Amino acid sequence: MNGLRQFFDSLAGRTLLLVLAVVAVAEIATFSLFFQQGRKSHGHQTARNVAGQVRLLQSLLPGLDVRARQRLEAAAPGEQWLQLRPDGTEVPPNRPAFGFAQGLGERVGQILGEPIELRQAGQARGNLWIGFAAGGERWWLILPPPRFRPRGMPPDLWLKLGVALSALSLIAGLFVRGIVGPLRRLDAAVTAAGDGRAHTVIPQGPREVRHLAEHHNAMQAQLTQAEAEQREMLASLTHDLRAPLARMRVRAALLEGDGERAGLERDIEDMDRIVGQCLSFLRSAPPHNGNGNTAVSAEKNCAPLVLADAVSDEVARQRELGRPVTMKVDAAAVSCAVAINHGSLHRLLDNLIDNALQYGEPPVEVTLTAEAAGMAERRKGKAMPAAETVEAPETVTLCISDHGCGILPEQRWRAFEAFAQIDPARATRGSCGLGLAIVRRIVEGCGGTVSLGEAASGGLAVSMRFPARPPEA
Repeated sequence: MNGLRQFFDSLAGRTLLLVLAVVAVAEIATFSLFFQQGRKSHGHQTARNVAGQVRLLQSLLPGLDVRARQRLEAAAPGEQWLQLRPDGTEVPPNRPAFGFAQGLGERVGQILGEPIELRQAGQARGNLWIGFAAGGERWWLILPPPRFRPRGMPPDLWLKLGVALSALSLIAGLFVRGIVGPLRRLDAAVTAAGDGRAHTVIPQGPREVRHLAEHHNAMQAQLTQAEAEQREMLASLTHDLRAPLARMRVRAALLEGDGERAGLERDIEDMDRIVGQCLSFLRSAPPHNGNGNTAVSAEKNCAPLVLADAVSDEVARQRELGRPVTMKVDAAAVSCAVAINHGSLHRLLDNLIDNALQYGEPPVEVTLTAEAAGMAERRKGKAMPAAETVEAPETVTLCISDHGCGILPEQRWRAFEAFAQIDPARATRGSCGLGLAIVRRIVEGCGGTVSLGEAASGGLAVSMRFPARPPEA
């Protein structure tokens, strides 16, 4: 029932319903007019036949002898033809109340030029008694129901109507499919563009739908070109800044005053951090092919990396730099592999640890856990068979948390936007708002998800869930 409701809520269902409704209304109106005209024609024909019979009887009855009258009255009741009865006690007293009888009496009276009496046998549509005068006597002509009831639609006509409606439904379904199919593909292309997986669509269907697809392709090509130009401009800018930064470092080293040198070195570090974030943001962007379509991320196709070993190496490197970083790995996550390359993992951890130390409070905690589908079911309170207690992990979660103030829940969604500054003061501390945007690009390129939460220490917790891969032999 729910599926049927969803179908008729779609454009295809509503269009098909509209076509069938229009055809059904047209068929009903056509048959109604046809049978109405048939009933009217049948009424006129019956009135002429009855009037002709009455005139004939009015001419014959006065000259008949007793024996001829008896033979004329001897017709068996219930026959499908007209019967004749003299006036007597067997004449029913009820007057007919249905429209056909009233119209018949009026038309017969108009043809004969004299009033006609009508009686009906029983409350239902029984025999219709038509009274007339002949030879100074009252006679009654009995009209059985098959003679005055109009014929209904023949059964074979109903069958043909059903076949015609079925064929029409099939044709309408194919017609609607030709309209909705291109619209559905265009909808998928627009949705993919919103998710960063832009691709073109082949113009198909009616002229308006083809024009819409062509405009979408043109818009997508323009957006791709603008993005490529922006990426190239930003890459050129950040690359060109490297040389002035190097010269500033040399000049800072030649300064005699320690205060001036320390301030200039802080400015250089901030500028260098901004340049590094911009370059990392550009490197994390998914490549585009020549058709304006977003190519498949290279992260998903790279060799699986044992995440615990790689993260441990990065944490050791951070500790060598004197940074307070701790690491905890669950037993289930020790041998789990993830489709990510070393360079992307290095940029990811650098951004998160830098943010945690610069905007949060040490120490920075790195946690690695693994989870299987059965574990999630057990957490929901569902009983699991004993044979399923040991399962291969399906997801690996890497969490980076600090001991700072964190980010308010209503502001966390903005933290993933490129160049977004939740705290305006961060703009003066060597940040351009690209750290978490870089992290999201890298994680989603690996087929994972990233979310922000509150750590047990009250700081910010960045949780990244990756699909687990079997490690290469």
